[in-house]
Amino acid sequence: MFKMIATDLDGTLLRKTRKPSEETKQYLMKLKEQGYIIVIATGRIYSSILNATEGALFANYLISDNGSCAYKITGEPIFQNFIPKEIIAKIFNYYDDNFRYISVCDKNTIYKYSKTEIENNSYIKMITEKEESLKNDLEVSHMTIVMNTNESVLVLYSKLVEEFPQLEILIMQDSFTDNQWIDIMVKGCSKYNAIKNLANSLGILNDEIIAFGDGRNDIDMIQNCGFGVALENALPEVKEVAKDVTFLDHDHDGVIHYLENVIRKAD
Repeated sequence: MFKMIATDLDGTLLRKTRKPSEETKQYLMKLKEQGYIIVIATGRIYSSILNATEGALFANYLISDNGSCAYKITGEPIFQNFIPKEIIAKIFNYYDDNFRYISVCDKNTIYKYSKTEIENNSYIKMITEKEESLKNDLEVSHMTIVMNTNESVLVLYSKLVEEFPQLEILIMQDSFTDNQWIDIMVKGCSKYNAIKNLANSLGILNDEIIAFGDGRNDIDMIQNCGFGVALENALPEVKEVAKDVTFLDHDHDGVIHYLENVIRKAD
């Protein structure tokens, strides 16, 4: 019987509107009240999780930044891993005309540096100087680099992996886009490692965890959690490592329909 339910957001729990349906929120809240541990595991920062889910009240724990940080639903940190400032400065030196933007992320804000794009909202702030990414009070949980082409992503990825062995560097892609980008975290940070650490602290066995995902950063948790499930719309490489695939996609609440069947059979 599963005790922990871990789920990605974009392309998994969220519909194309980038919001979960009311049915999804209500069903997960019911499971939470029944004693299941609901964990959101996403590449988003903490404030973006809350924004997308209207407070994530149906969850017990939030894993953000591809596993760099974990929080109780109250916002209290369980653990946080930050990229040293000297490494951030070196990575910014790679910026050239092949970049669309480079961003550094803390708990509440994405600080975005670009010569071609402007975007500001409740949790995205444009910065005009690279040095702004090195502010003394800024604790960077992960970095994102978006290039003009996927080919540029592959070239930069190879360079970064060679120069920074102390970092976890991923080529990212969601199921709903062909575009790839780079995410950078402290070495060892991943969704699965964060889930495993959280489960261990709660006395939950790996076989008691079911996980749902669709994109490249979900592969490790889908492959390694007790029962990994790919969404119907997931990338082929995610489906390849999954133990099962939902019969509905993220835009038709594939996660909760799958859980309904699993829990009904268990009862």
